Amino acid sequence: MSEQVSENFISVSERLKRFKPNNGRRTVKHYPTGIKKLDQMLGGGLYAGLTFLGARPGMGKSTFALQIASEIAAAGSPVLFYSLEMPSVRMEAKILNRAIHMRYPNSSLTADWFLREENNTGKQKEWKLVEKVGEEISGSFDRMYIKERKKLSVSGRDIVQDVEMFMNEKKEKPVVFVDYLQILSSCTGNRNATERQKNDENINELSGLSNKYDLAVFVISSLNRESYREEQRPLRMDSFKETGGIEYSASVILGLQPRNIRQPKFNYEQEMSKDIRELEIVFLKQRYGISGMKANVSVDFFASKDLYTEKGASGKKTAQNVSRETKTDIKNPENTKVLLKKCKLTPEEAVSQGVNTEIKDTEAENNGVENTEIQNINLEYPDDPRERRKKNSGNYCDRFRRFGHEFRELM
Repeated sequence: MSEQVSENFISVSERLKRFKPNNGRRTVKHYPTGIKKLDQMLGGGLYAGLTFLGARPGMGKSTFALQIASEIAAAGSPVLFYSLEMPSVRMEAKILNRAIHMRYPNSSLTADWFLREENNTGKQKEWKLVEKVGEEISGSFDRMYIKERKKLSVSGRDIVQDVEMFMNEKKEKPVVFVDYLQILSSCTGNRNATERQKNDENINELSGLSNKYDLAVFVISSLNRESYREEQRPLRMDSFKETGGIEYSASVILGLQPRNIRQPKFNYEQEMSKDIRELEIVFLKQRYGISGMKANVSVDFFASKDLYTEKGASGKKTAQNVSRETKTDIKNPENTKVLLKKCKLTPEEAVSQGVNTEIKDTEAENNGVENTEIQNINLEYPDDPRERRKKNSGNYCDRFRRFGHEFRELM
């Protein structure tokens, strides 16, 4: 009996003794978002718990979440992105468009351009660029899974079951993204449930998933109608009222809003029409860190490029991005010397920034590479006019390698 008690009840005194390096203490894993100041405010990046993101329509919530998910996947962590509003081909187009503009900032291509039927013929120069970049980034997305709606109604319970199936098959923990909360249906199938009841059910399911398996879960949420009425009203905690128990369950609540929203002559429609939208990430709540205006992070949103950068950044490839591609993308035809030259780094500077300066025989490596199983599990929209790929049509990396050709086939 005493042995059982000692195993089940460990005093705080004993636990405090574990706060030493490599002494069995529990640590918190962080997943960097790629936005330096945001990572600093989060203590290193996303972590286990519920993180909510809210904003008015047109602020780029899905694009922002997708960029963070892409960064986490490129760093080597598995990501499950539940795109309940947009089909995966739209999300893939955003990923590719962002990658193109990070390499070629003056490119006129957009995510919508890839899907236009009139661009099927001609445009060889543009499609060659699409295929080139798709080839370059393919190795960064072999652990990213975009899942669409398979049926008209999907609940938080369905997502929990799907995540558990993934962990049983892959034997690893994913970072989960849900776009977005208000689309989820009632977990109990109660058609008479109010919007708040429905949201609370789904929040409880996602919170239980996070707590049970120690997962980072990132959820996009809409705001209540009251927050839309006043153009110059900054986001506040009560902007989420009547959207469920977000304020109680969340570890972090983030908001996206224009940086100049407090200025007397602010005009929301005018701000949304800008090519570069000057926004700020607002920390409305952070259970384990600071919140309020001191924690705000200024970012620029290049809407046509599907790209977020820190205020004043150009969006070009950094040494960190080059390092990641050099290590993970075995299909990249450019060797390390060319990459260093593009970043204007000396070998010594590269080493200090963590860039791998070792030149490898990529052709020899390619011979030993095996295709992994399909990564993008298509849960088709019932009313989607585009013909969907078969489940065994190729993995997510392969889709990027033949991006230009595949887009033309899809239409």
